[in-house]
Amino acid sequence: MEQGIAVKCFCDKKTCGQEDIQTGLKIVRAEELRPSMDELLILLAVFDDTAYDMVYQQLLNSGFCSEQLMNSKNIGEKLTISFLEKNMEKYRKVYSMLGDEASKEVYLNRIKRAYLEQDISHIVSNARDIYFDEQIRLTEEEVFVDCGGFDGDTAIRFANRMNGKFKKIIIFEPERFKEEIIKKNLKDYNYDFYGYGLWSSDTILKFDARGDCGSAIYEFGNDEIAVKTLDGTVFEDAPTYIKMDIEGSELEALKGCRKIIEKYRLKLAVCIYHKLEDLFEIPILIKEMCQDYRLIIRQYANSKFETVCYAV
Repeated sequence: MEQGIAVKCFCDKKTCGQEDIQTGLKIVRAEELRPSMDELLILLAVFDDTAYDMVYQQLLNSGFCSEQLMNSKNIGEKLTISFLEKNMEKYRKVYSMLGDEASKEVYLNRIKRAYLEQDISHIVSNARDIYFDEQIRLTEEEVFVDCGGFDGDTAIRFANRMNGKFKKIIIFEPERFKEEIIKKNLKDYNYDFYGYGLWSSDTILKFDARGDCGSAIYEFGNDEIAVKTLDGTVFEDAPTYIKMDIEGSELEALKGCRKIIEKYRLKLAVCIYHKLEDLFEIPILIKEMCQDYRLIIRQYANSKFETVCYAV
């Protein structure tokens, strides 16, 4: 709409019959598009590749042609030159902070991906190592804080890497139903669970509860959650390693663990791709909170996703 393109409606089987809160547009079933099929272009905002292929094929089977179907990933990943010019000095600042040549190569290519849609497969690390790059030295004294616990998958990977030898696991996951899933998946491990989101202060925020890994704090969300600071919840646990993958709340959550970082100078693994500014704002903030940190950046997908900043 901001580009002068008329948006007729949203199409979603799960929420059809409702209105989009932000725009007031109707949400319809795919079948309702058939009367004006020849006049439409459809932007597919489905980021999981398997789900995308399924929806794409369903629309083809309904009578749409491939020329009418556009992938939002191909549009949304490309940033504007004006954004580059506005933030060039911050990109340069982060580049100068990076602790190894591999990180500098990753960072430059990640920027190229954002602005030129370049293939960056040559700098992509093995996805199995996400949050646990070889630069992260783990000991049997680890107090691992998993921010964005989802179903406990990362906590399990951590425990397996440690062969069960660690001091403590602490999980933060605000979606209520996931507590039982985590309890089932981590039945063999000792852990603490907090059913909160993370932020720079203790408050209540709107939350877009999707039931999947895309659930996030969002001003037009369909739910509300309590958010806490790490300083106010786990400071006394003396964390040694914090992982953050919290769908765009990383910057605020880091502000809420300043005391922990200053006191313990613990290891960090923080996602820096959920918001456009994360690629420079998060590394700059981490370094500002602890000048002694060595910053490492790794990429785990040939896309704008799965970019992680490590502080060691």
